[in-house]
Amino acid sequence: MSVQNFRRAADQFTQVLGFAGPQAEELAKRSSQNIEALSQASNILVKGAQEISRELFDVMQERMAKNLDAMNKLASCRSLQDLVVVQTDIARDRLGHTFEGSRRLAEVSVRVADEATQVIQSQAGRNASEIDSNLRRVA
Repeated sequence: MSVQNFRRAADQFTQVLGFAGPQAEELAKRSSQNIEALSQASNILVKGAQEISRELFDVMQERMAKNLDAMNKLASCRSLQDLVVVQTDIARDRLGHTFEGSRRLAEVSVRVADEATQVIQSQAGRNASEIDSNLRRVA
């Protein structure tokens, strides 16, 4: 629907600027394709945001489970030496979990950004090819 609305607006715009015939059709076609590519990229980004949210929720859920486990380990300590060893293990695990969670979120973010970028770059490549072929026809 937004593509159709854009097409109508582009038609009105080309009439105001005095474009007519094949130029106007080509401009409207290219504009419509650009909007479609932006729409596809936006859909990818929305799905990616949902995936990142799920991943973040999973990371938080894992952290909660590890916190409960850590509390149980601390409660079972019988000496100061046991307490120091358990606290050291907990600190190491938390740091490792933080890095792992950050890595997972970064991987999803990069993949989603790459997918959205590919859609936009593909359309830009098609635009460049069309412009090049139009210039060759004119020359």
